[in-house]
Amino acid sequence: MHDHFASDGHIVSLVRLRQAREAHAAPWRAFQVAAEAVAASTTSTLISRIETEDDPLMLWEIHLTLDRRDIPPALRYPKSERTPQLEFLTWLADIYWFTRRNPSHNPRFNAWRPLFGPYSDRWHDAAARVFESAHRRGYGAAYYTKGFALDDNDRRQLMTIKTSGQIARQRLLRLHSADMRHAITSYTTAHPDKSGDKRPGDIARRRYLIWKTYLLADKGETATARYYEQIYGETITRKTVQKQVAAVEIAWREFGPGKCISD
Repeated sequence: MHDHFASDGHIVSLVRLRQAREAHAAPWRAFQVAAEAVAASTTSTLISRIETEDDPLMLWEIHLTLDRRDIPPALRYPKSERTPQLEFLTWLADIYWFTRRNPSHNPRFNAWRPLFGPYSDRWHDAAARVFESAHRRGYGAAYYTKGFALDDNDRRQLMTIKTSGQIARQRLLRLHSADMRHAITSYTTAHPDKSGDKRPGDIARRRYLIWKTYLLADKGETATARYYEQIYGETITRKTVQKQVAAVEIAWREFGPGKCISD
């Protein structure tokens, strides 16, 4: 029972979606059980579910769990935007992240000030009105950047209200991830671990995930190390990030199309 959005295409606030689900005991209980499973899931598993989760209430539960784990929306890649309702929830995750952490921030548009107030049903309804109005008029990231008075530092942790650098790096991931995995795997196979303790496939997967995290973390080495540990559970250092990113560049030059993919 997935009531994604109204038949006229309008965005439905999560308050209304939750009320509709609660009106039916069995679906509501099933949702509660599934939500408990979300809380017990690993961070990497939750991030991998975002792109394909088609239940708006469950997608929001995943975003809330990742928010509690202090994983910024920019690291929750790839995003979900297959329908207007799911696109709204991806945007909502950005707004929730920023407004909860910056309650004293002054948006340029006074009508948006309630979004910096208490988290409540009224908050959700106000957010739905803001998004639906902008969506209906075809407004995007530039409009939200202006309305919320965001600078580049604010935007670097968001998924939908992105900087030009984020747009370029996410485009790179979207277009070249498969080629990069192939290049890294080919390189690790041609240059195996000298100790023989690590399999090329394991090295290649770890190296790719560090590189991916590096791009999503705005190419910050300290941030990459922190988020990699939070997402994948392995403690690494800035030097490890530097070493692995350099190895990715070599792999790309030897086995990729021939240009520096991290630029």
